[in-house]
Amino acid sequence: MPETTPASPHAATRFPTTAEALRSAEQRAAYDLIERRRGRVPAPYLPLLGSPPIADLLEQLSTELWTGTLPQRVLEAIFLMTAHRQQCRHQWETHAAKALSAGLSIEMVEAIAAGKIPKDGGSVEVAGRFFLALTEHHGVADDVFEQVQRHFGERGVAELVAFCGLAATVALLLNVQVPQAPAC
Repeated sequence: MPETTPASPHAATRFPTTAEALRSAEQRAAYDLIERRRGRVPAPYLPLLGSPPIADLLEQLSTELWTGTLPQRVLEAIFLMTAHRQQCRHQWETHAAKALSAGLSIEMVEAIAAGKIPKDGGSVEVAGRFFLALTEHHGVADDVFEQVQRHFGERGVAELVAFCGLAATVALLLNVQVPQAPAC
């Protein structure tokens, strides 16, 4: 993972981290709802609690996409590719081990860390090409789109586009929050 901007000395106080620290009953209700659904409130949701309906909707979208039709290894690869591209250390460090557990090889994770498409001759590679086309060229050529559609179908294409957006949103939220990176 490339070097990132140092954390602000006030980073830990940018957003409340407990329900008790929240300013309104609506914020506390959104915090409690996310905590009930997930068992905890993950770091990306803390900046959104200033707008409880947005925090709730993003959490629902995230849950739907993480449990949708795309394989976990594809989702984790996209999350790592986004973390690398957005230089989001927290996202990288919380998902590198998950990517390995989901079936990515250490060589694939190292390729992502080097800014390359992970090679597996299948779904991860195809999704990686799609991600890079979308983020680097701001569009997807017909041949790449057709490969993705063959691998994942119509629903999978929709989920992949949405997941690329979700991964970027999470990275941006974390980069605003600037949390301390967890131990690996």
